[in-house]
Amino acid sequence: MALLERESLLKAVEGYLAEAAAGRGRLVFVAGEAGVGKTAFVSRVVSDAASSASVAVGSCDGSSTPAPLGPLVDMLPDLPSDVWPEGAARHEVFARLSSVLRQCSRPHLLVIEDAHWADEATLDLVRYLARRVHQMRALVLVTYRAEEAASDHPLRVLLGDVATSVGIRRADLSPLSVAGVRTLVEAGSGGHTPEAAAATAAPTATVESQVDPEQLHRVTGGNPFYVTEVLAVGGTSIPRSVRDAVLSRTARLSPPARLVLDLVALAGPRTEVELLQRLAPGCGDALDEAIDRGVLLLTSGVVTFRHELARRTVSEQVPALRRLSLHRGILAELEADPGADPARMAHHAEAAGLPEAVNRHATEAAARAVALGAHREAAEQLRRALDHADRELGERRAVLLGQLSYELYVTDRTEDALEARRQALAIWECLGERQHIGEAHRWLSRLSWFAGDNAQAERHAILAVETLAGTEDSAFAMACSNMAQLRMLAGDLEGTRQWGGKALRLVERLPEAPGAEEARLHALGNVGTAELDGGNADVGLAMLEESLRRAQAADLHEHAGRAFCNLAAIAVRQHRHHDAEVALKEGLEYCVERDLDAWSVYLRGWEALQLAERGESEVAAQRAEVLLRQPRLAVVSQIVPLSVRARSRARTGRGDWLEPLESAQALAERTGEAQRLGTVAAAGCEIAWLAGDVSKASRVAEKAWQVVRTETSPWIRGIVATWLRPELARGTAGLAPPYALEVAGRWREAAQVWAELGSQFPEALALARSGTRDGLGDAALLFDGMGAVAAAARARALSRARGWAPPRGPHAATREHPKGLTVREAEVLPLLTEGLSDAAIAEHLVISRRTVEHHVASILGKLGLTSRRDVPAFVTEQCG
Repeated sequence: MALLERESLLKAVEGYLAEAAAGRGRLVFVAGEAGVGKTAFVSRVVSDAASSASVAVGSCDGSSTPAPLGPLVDMLPDLPSDVWPEGAARHEVFARLSSVLRQCSRPHLLVIEDAHWADEATLDLVRYLARRVHQMRALVLVTYRAEEAASDHPLRVLLGDVATSVGIRRADLSPLSVAGVRTLVEAGSGGHTPEAAAATAAPTATVESQVDPEQLHRVTGGNPFYVTEVLAVGGTSIPRSVRDAVLSRTARLSPPARLVLDLVALAGPRTEVELLQRLAPGCGDALDEAIDRGVLLLTSGVVTFRHELARRTVSEQVPALRRLSLHRGILAELEADPGADPARMAHHAEAAGLPEAVNRHATEAAARAVALGAHREAAEQLRRALDHADRELGERRAVLLGQLSYELYVTDRTEDALEARRQALAIWECLGERQHIGEAHRWLSRLSWFAGDNAQAERHAILAVETLAGTEDSAFAMACSNMAQLRMLAGDLEGTRQWGGKALRLVERLPEAPGAEEARLHALGNVGTAELDGGNADVGLAMLEESLRRAQAADLHEHAGRAFCNLAAIAVRQHRHHDAEVALKEGLEYCVERDLDAWSVYLRGWEALQLAERGESEVAAQRAEVLLRQPRLAVVSQIVPLSVRARSRARTGRGDWLEPLESAQALAERTGEAQRLGTVAAAGCEIAWLAGDVSKASRVAEKAWQVVRTETSPWIRGIVATWLRPELARGTAGLAPPYALEVAGRWREAAQVWAELGSQFPEALALARSGTRDGLGDAALLFDGMGAVAAAARARALSRARGWAPPRGPHAATREHPKGLTVREAEVLPLLTEGLSDAAIAEHLVISRRTVEHHVASILGKLGLTSRRDVPAFVTEQCG
């Protein structure tokens, strides 16, 4: 039977599957409101593909805190047995799945349903596949309810992250038109019955002709589920809500069938037949009745409601005492099964009002989530355990609070992590546990720094050292290393050496143990970062890389993530772009695969800054915008992308740069760190120059210089010193080479150094600030090529003010490409037409391969093409 009003989308998905069979995989987000027919659409795709592809289907659980990687678990029976070997880490499972989908002889169709309920690990799986699917023989369908993925929903963040990936497509399912509703009404009146677009079963009741399709469409909004439910109960009147329609339909079932319905509703979206039979022996006839009436479905030994909305409606109507009894029965059966999911048991224990069982199962579920890197789910389970734990301020509660604080910390929920750690500290103080008190202060120091409160970070760091002094153990070594970290972040090389050296000497006297190793690599990372940033490249890089290597070997994920962040940030700051790209790529892969949100978002901020320095202002702005839409972003992770947003908007002629610049300034001042203040000051100076206010640029630089001048990094000192008034700048020393040349007024030489580094925007800016005729002319042309409209206009204005004729700007036809391509995209297009690879295009245009991938995806979208192979024919046809 045909799906109503879905023919074009089915045809498109058929094409995507054909591309997947040829090794050009696609991931399709299938979006629509509840009841619009996502399940039916996917079911039709699965049915059509059964003969040509290997199919695996998994669903996300919306009934409770979802089990990590639940959809993948559902798929395992239909995937090769070695995809998830026992004991494999999550990133290994992802890699194995990727390998299978690349090397398979028969294309795969994978379906992940209801991603709006996805756990964090499943979202990371989708992100992982999205970035690689174009190299796989796979079509991945991901369904979700658009209305449940609000702006701060993790799925919405994911959609933004992967929007420009090569293999991503969208299929938005809209409600039925009036004509579609009329077709269903006529089908129920005795004509041919098509399957509804929403994939509910076609109406089974005869509908009288007095049902007005237009009125039905108006009341239901064309939602196929509402329409078919109304028609299924007779259609003689329009119910006020779908709840009435569902309950009217279920009321016709016999009492035994309604009991089965209640059990299935409370057991969750998917109920195993074996579990149902144990809970209600002899329920076969009742189950058959519910299935025959079209309320329940039975697939591969699993019972589900035809619609999740119907399941929720039924579950809400179960009387309180009966609900309690049924949840306890379900829990008892699950506890008798050694392989039962602890997250599922925690949900039923909570609904059954059994606090001890909640605490036990939630704690186990949290540990399992941590093992899989699903830190957000771990945090929710720990919250659940704490909600049902003994309220007395005992050791057990303090331990849970500490665990919760850590999970909140790594998932970038800093304020919540601070509160949990404060509560833990209060308990440890009541208990007089010295070591735990000291460790809590150390964690509060770290969390306060993430929150941008450096004064509190320093206070807690001192308290940690004072509390643990004399213990001569790994806890004291970590407290000393934490002091070294704060000195490193403040640009104090000598202070970092002092505290880091103390930590390392103490560790050498300790027996080998996980705590000692953690303190060792933490201190190595701090001292190495300070040495590298301060100009001692060989020593610093060796120490920092040793810290990273040891952290990876010991599976100390947090410390490895921090090492990647330091390597990437310093490489970007020092304009070592190749090294930066390697560190960013490897660091992001590592952190994303292990759910280290706090570090992955920090890395993305520096990635945006690198793009801005290389002249890719538009791409940099897009990366910053996506990043800043993320909820609960830590203060230190906001400053760089906010400054990139302000600079990019100003460079390209947008007038809305003031708000992000002021926000970045306020946050940088909260930290008091030279590296933050210097970054924001450089943005403010550049924007002032673009506006023609050189004196303001000098004032901004002088204010920041009061803090930055004590910084040991020659690059941080340089980004501010170059904007000082000449009489002040001449007295500066210890600047990075290109900045030293700028301060000396050797602008053309400085531009040459920037060009050799691959930093196109600083190159053009140095030429423009030279004030020479040739310098201004060259700068204008360079700015044109970068799409930096305002910067090019400023260079031309300065030329005219000196009586020189500036070079002509780009022709209007170039500025306003008929297909909406940017200047850079217009440069990429002919190279794409020649069949050049991304790597070759990147080399030709002296930009990163990642940037090329972004431009190619954008070009294909604007030209309405699905494959780069279609570009030559398209260009030939358009050019005639």
